[in-house]
Amino acid sequence: MLILVYLQRGPALTHATETLSAARPPERWTEKPTADARFYLAMVAISAALIIIGFLPSFYLKPIIKAPPPLSMLTMTHGLVFTAWLGLFVTQATLVARNNLALHRQLGMMGALLFGAMITLGVSTAITAGRLGHIPPGAPPPLAFMALPLMAFTATTALIAPAIWLRRRSDWHKRLMVVALFTMTGPGTGRIAIPMGFAAHGHWISIVITELLLAVAIAWDLSTHKRVHPAYLYAAALLAVLHVALAWGFSSPDWLVFARAITAG
Repeated sequence: MLILVYLQRGPALTHATETLSAARPPERWTEKPTADARFYLAMVAISAALIIIGFLPSFYLKPIIKAPPPLSMLTMTHGLVFTAWLGLFVTQATLVARNNLALHRQLGMMGALLFGAMITLGVSTAITAGRLGHIPPGAPPPLAFMALPLMAFTATTALIAPAIWLRRRSDWHKRLMVVALFTMTGPGTGRIAIPMGFAAHGHWISIVITELLLAVAIAWDLSTHKRVHPAYLYAAALLAVLHVALAWGFSSPDWLVFARAITAG
């Protein structure tokens, strides 16, 4: 009897099965651990190198070069905390490449705390620099230039926060984290442009470099996974908003009103 029922309802059951299969949510992103880990380590190393090279004259070699203005205690503290965070970031990427995920997770909280301290000090440093009129050569006027670090810190936080929340989803976590690091290359790449004769365009060059780094990451997804991860789509939209916001901030009277308000006192 059961055989007869199966034979009689076979097409219906088959159709129902196909319908349920189509209704299932898509499977999670399939990773390629070894290849992906090496790629992300390479991108982290490139980003870190851009930052360090850019800040060699104005921070790391400042005691030797002695270029003005002198480093304040706030600037030195921010630079040291940022360097510690960057060093830990490179360490974390290296641990993943070596498949030492246990230690990577143990160090995660330290990274989150360093990031919070670095952002707090960075915002304070940017506001102080705006108040004192300190800007890189060729940059927009100090109060207008404040838009770059403050908006960039906001964009970085908008990437780090969901990366921490999704830390158990490695496909999301690592992509959001690496793009967050891309956004931190701006000050370094902008300063690299100065001795190359592009000081007046350094801030826009830094944005283009950030977008190129993201484009390389997207290209890697397309070549290895045949599709683009949603994390990169979110990051691309965020960078587009940042780009438009900076264009507005550099020329907006409303931004200057805001900048004067937060630098007063």
